Parts: sequence; structure tokens; C-alpha cells
Amino acid sequence: MREQVQAAKASSSSLAVELVAMRKEMAALTKQRSALEGRVERSEGQREQVRVALEKMRVQRDAVASRHALVREELTALQTSTREAAARWKAEAAELRAQVRAEKASSSSLLAANTKLKKGAAAAATRIGALETKVQHSEERSQQTRDALKKSRDGAAEKQGVLVERLAVSRERIASLGSLWTSARRYAALYRQGLLYDEISNADIDLSADTYLCLLPSTVPAAMTLNRMHGGGARIICDAVENVEVHKHSLAPNLHPPTLDLVNLGAYGALTQVDGIMTVSNSVAKTLSRFGPPVRLQPNYRRYEEPAPAGGLRRRLGLDAESTLLVTTGNVVKGFDTVIDALALLPPTVHLVAFVKMSPPPYEASMRAYIESRGLSGRVHVLGFVPYDELAGVLSEADLGLITLDPENPNHSVSLPNRVFDFTTAGLPFVVPPLAEISALVEQHRCGAVIPEVSAEAWATTIREVLLNISDYRDAMRIARKKLTWESHDDGLIEFLGNPKSVTLLGFRDLSRYQRFLRVTDSLTQRGIHVKAAFFSEDPLPLKNKDAEFYYFSDRYGKSPGLKRVPSVGA
Repeated sequence: MREQVQAAKASSSSLAVELVAMRKEMAALTKQRSALEGRVERSEGQREQVRVALEKMRVQRDAVASRHALVREELTALQTSTREAAARWKAEAAELRAQVRAEKASSSSLLAANTKLKKGAAAAATRIGALETKVQHSEERSQQTRDALKKSRDGAAEKQGVLVERLAVSRERIASLGSLWTSARRYAALYRQGLLYDEISNADIDLSADTYLCLLPSTVPAAMTLNRMHGGGARIICDAVENVEVHKHSLAPNLHPPTLDLVNLGAYGALTQVDGIMTVSNSVAKTLSRFGPPVRLQPNYRRYEEPAPAGGLRRRLGLDAESTLLVTTGNVVKGFDTVIDALALLPPTVHLVAFVKMSPPPYEASMRAYIESRGLSGRVHVLGFVPYDELAGVLSEADLGLITLDPENPNHSVSLPNRVFDFTTAGLPFVVPPLAEISALVEQHRCGAVIPEVSAEAWATTIREVLLNISDYRDAMRIARKKLTWESHDDGLIEFLGNPKSVTLLGFRDLSRYQRFLRVTDSLTQRGIHVKAAFFSEDPLPLKNKDAEFYYFSDRYGKSPGLKRVPSVGA
């Protein structure tokens, strides 16, 4: 029995030796695992796959560790059973032999597991080698990408250098052109005056006529060109509707002094070459007589009509029938503040409606601010222009008209403007500053009143006096409306134009909106005279007179595609 116990102890010692060997193998595996982990950490491209492999190895290690713990537990149980067997050698000898056999079987199982673990380590080493190969290929591809990127950057830098050089050249050219424009812009007015000349000389449209009617002297060279192109013999008439000298206009252009002289001298020369001159007032006619050709007075009378009140003005403004409506129209460039001050002196039931365009824009802004500062925003109604066909009906709803022209302006001092006859057609008496032409008309027809001086007090006093006798002024205005008509001048107009069979109208202004020439057109076509027109317009209105042909060019810098036909209403 002692021998058996010794044999069991020897067997236990052998198992202990095997356990130590297994521990060494475990340490070796752990070392291998650490090496593998180091190598895996150096692999950037396939880190995830290696981590999976390591995880598997950890699972295997944990399995071995679990088995190791189990063996330790079994060894402890074996030692306990051996001591118990020594005390109970007879009863448990058979059981001890069975346990020894079981331990031998367990040892065989552990050897098999160890072999399997070694095979797994070899497979892991193979996979790591494959991963290292893939990492190397990835690094090679990365290097190729870096080389291509460097090449691309070098090419881009070269292109950027070329573009920088081109930009520098472009900037030099722009600076040169800017310097040239700085010098040339002073003479741009002369260039623009030649645009109509270029358009009609290059047009394939037949603009020939017995008479050419030119709006302002600047279009006379175009008429002379047409006359030469078609063999000469035509009559050339200039419609000079304001002072010849451009620096005397309402909004005088800010021209370089030599350019101003050239424009004026060109106008003087043009007026000496025409067959006749038309104008709007006696005062302007006197200034034109010095050029030689006969001068005809053709006022801006409107065609006769008795407009019915439109009935919407007071409703639009939210005013009742007890309110008094003053109205003014047209372009305003100066003096509106004095009229505002006059309104402040009148009863609060008096309102001013302004169908005006204030120029330049800073002046309009200052006047709106001034109205606000005087607390008159609720009594001064600044509105836009009214369509020409509706204007007389709208004006007829007001109580009194105001003509807000500046007597100190050279052009205003000799003018007889459209607004005078807009008021006349509407049957609306008006108050006007001391302007010679309008004052003479007021004195002759008793259709309004002239303020003695331009001041707020004079405006307010005169307005009160006219309103007190408004029915008498309205009676006088109705009589004037029957006399001051465009039709009353038709015979004289056609005779002055030479009793032509055809007339071509010329102008750099938009003739589709220019009522004076539209009235001329109607007068001529009603007599069977063929009318054509050539002019500048960015957006012409459709032509109501279907018997006339209007052509326009749309670019004020000489780059238009040529003359285009203005469509007729309903076309």
C-alpha cells in the first residue's frame, strides 16, 4: 500500500511537472502574444483585422487559463483524496486507481489542447505575415498618391504664376483705359450727339422724307445726313423747345468747359443750316431769330377736350369734400421748400398733391425730410407722374393748380411749359411765379394769378385770393380752353413744314413718350402725310397712331443692334 501511495505521489509530481511546463508554454504564448500585439500596432492599414485575430487568441488564452485553474482544482482534489486514501487505504484503493486513470486521461486532453494551441499560434503568425505584406503595399500606394499630389501642386503653382502675370497685365490695361476715360469723358456729350447720326446712316430702313423735323439742334446733323443720302432737296426744320445754350437748361449738364463751348457752337452752327425753326414761346423765339432761318411759334397746346373728373383722387388720399386740394405737376429742381412753407400758412384743411419728379435724387430726399420736419406729412402728398391720357381728368378734381418754376432759372424764365396747358385742358385755374411768358398768358385770359415775389407769404396770400373768387377764374379758364388748342395751329404747322407728303421725325429723346411730337404726328397723318420717326429709347411705348412708323435704337453707348420698329397698340 505504501508503494501505491508513493506511486500516486510520483504521479502527482509528474502532473505538477507537466503543469509547470504548461505554465512555461503559457508564458511563451503570452510573450508571442505581446510580440504580435507590437507588430499589430505598427500596422496602420489592417489594424482592425489584427485586433480580431488578437481577440481570438485572447479567447484561446482565457480557455487555457480556465483549464489551468481546473487542473489546479483537480490537483488539490487529488492530494486531498490521496491523504484520505492513506487513511482509508483498504476501502478506497480501487477508487484511487480510477482517479489515477482519470488524471492520465485529463493529461492526454491537456496535451492535445496544447498541440492545438501551437497550431493556432502558427496560423496567427501566417496571417500576421500576410497583413504585413498588405501594409507594405498600402504604404507604396500612399507614396504614389503623395508623388502625384506633389506633381499636381507644382503644376497648379505654375498655372497660378501665369494667371498672376496675366492679371498684372490686365490691371495695367484697365489703369490705362481708366486714364484714357478720365480724359475722354469730358467730351462724351459730343460722342452721344453723334449716335443718332450713326444709327440712321447705317440703317437699312428708308427714312427719306420731304421734310425732316429735328428735336433740338443736336439732331440736325442726322437730318443733313439723311438728306445727302437721298439726293438732297428736303426741308429741314429744327424744333428748339428751350434755350439753345445747354448751360441755361433746367438741369444743366456738368460738362467740361471746352465741351460746353463745342456743344453750344455746334447748336449755333446747326441752326444756321436749317430751313426753319419752331419753338414754344415768344421769349425763346426772340433768342432764335439771330440765327437767320424763319422762326415759328408752336405752343404746347393740347388737343381740345372737356375731361370729366375721374372721381378717385380724394378717395385715394382719404379726404372729404370739405378739404381744399392744391395740385402741382412736372419736374421740380428748386423752390419746393417755399411752397411747403406757404402751405403751413394756410388752413389745415388745405392739402397739396404733387404729381412731380424731383431732381436730382438728393434734392427729393431733402424735400421729403423738410416736409417731415415741418409736420406736414399728412397734408403734402408727393406722388408720381400720372399717365398723359388720365392727367386732365385727375387735375379737374382739384381746386387750384400751382406752377412751381424758378424765375431765376434761365430756361424757366422764357418757358411756356406743358403743365400750363394741362391745367387749361382740365379747366383748372393756377397760381404762377413772375415768369414773363406765363404771366402774359394769365393776364390775357384771366385764368389765374401771378405772385408778386417768390416767398411763402406771397404764395399763401395769392392762393387765398384766388380761392375766394374761384368760380370767376373757372369761367375764364373754360373760355381759354376753347381758344388754346393744338388744332388751331394745324394749318400753319403744315404750311411751315412745306406742305410735305412725308415727314421724318428725329430725336435722341424717347419720341414714343414725347407728347409734342405725338401731336405733330396725329396732325400730319390726319392730312394723309406719311410720318416716320427715328429716336433713342430703352423701352418705347406702343404707338397709338397706326398710320405712322416709329423706329428706335436702345443703347446709348453705340452698341445697339440697329433700328427696331415700335409696335402699334394691339399689334
